[in-house]
Amino acid sequence: MSNSGAALGGFLCALIVALPIGLLIGAVILRAAISLFHKIAGTAEGSPDMVPEPSMLKAMGILLITGVANFIIGAILGVLGAATGLIQAGPDEAKNGLNLILNLISLPFTFLVSSALLSALLPTTFKRGMGVAACQYLVSILVGVGIGLLVILIGLGLSA
Repeated sequence: MSNSGAALGGFLCALIVALPIGLLIGAVILRAAISLFHKIAGTAEGSPDMVPEPSMLKAMGILLITGVANFIIGAILGVLGAATGLIQAGPDEAKNGLNLILNLISLPFTFLVSSALLSALLPTTFKRGMGVAACQYLVSILVGVGIGLLVILIGLGLSA
């Protein structure tokens, strides 16, 4: 098999297997973020101020649309970074540091886009969309820290 055939096979595998699994995990995180937002905001059950909780399939669609929009924003900022000289060819360590800076620069833009898409697709107000997006970031960070700690504990257990 040629290199391009192997690359195409890997891409199709990721598209068919990894994307639905990632979207499913993200949908659970989105639904948890909406519940957390209701608890933080003190929204009563049945209140008109509640952000509607989407079905799993709708949540997966929202995440897919948000991911595509954020990918486009990242690509635009990457092109701007390369055009302005922020991202330059060099040692891998330097490129990784500049990529981190570029990701941090894109964070406010992706947050606003996520908030706007959540407010449009759920439907709710932009302010509540921002609250849900912030809770979604928080839940994602907590899940990442939890997985990281689990990996460290398993690594320590296997090394002993």
